[in-house]
Amino acid sequence: MVNSVVKTLNFESKDLGIDVNLLLTFDDQSIAGLYKECYPSAFAVRKFGSEGQYRSSIVYRSQLAFTKVVVSGDIIQRTSAAVPVDVGQSTILTKEGETFHFSHPRTDPSVPKGNIQCTNNAPFKEDIGVGFVEKEGGVAKTALVWSGVGHGHKVDTQFAPILRGYVGADYDFKENNLLKGQVEVDRNFEQNLADLEDETTWEITYNPPTGVVSIDKK
Repeated sequence: MVNSVVKTLNFESKDLGIDVNLLLTFDDQSIAGLYKECYPSAFAVRKFGSEGQYRSSIVYRSQLAFTKVVVSGDIIQRTSAAVPVDVGQSTILTKEGETFHFSHPRTDPSVPKGNIQCTNNAPFKEDIGVGFVEKEGGVAKTALVWSGVGHGHKVDTQFAPILRGYVGADYDFKENNLLKGQVEVDRNFEQNLADLEDETTWEITYNPPTGVVSIDKK
């Protein structure tokens, strides 16, 4: 595996003046079939209260992974198998009995430049995710899900580490929900994580006269 880059983002507020939910998602992807076959997940949902101090952190690690996820009610319930994978590599999903397994990834000249690839050799349609391993030896966190990938079909994709944030006072975002369409609130945050320092802090503020919530780097 190639050396991974780790980024920590801290979000904080103080006496915000309004209760809000912050939805963080990787929904800026150049993927054919986005919101039709492939769905971004509500990668993280954090609550910030109107009074007092709040602070919440997320960690991004550039080590990509394929995941076999179990989805019910448009929510990722669990991950039943996962494998770290590098750009230019391919893997194969199989099922033996009730157990799913990814083959050891191999460098594959048939994989388009900049892509990773997974072939579903399980007997039936399966939900296959792409995400990243947040810490060495840890569980992969799924950012995108391809729904109902057929036997013999491939997930062949790039992953753009562009994190977007949406703030809503009246929206009840749930972590690990699959987003079935574009988020219907204004975008408050967008950063290519590859361009950030290893650790950054972002302040959430609210302007009562305008009703605008802002997220700015400290």
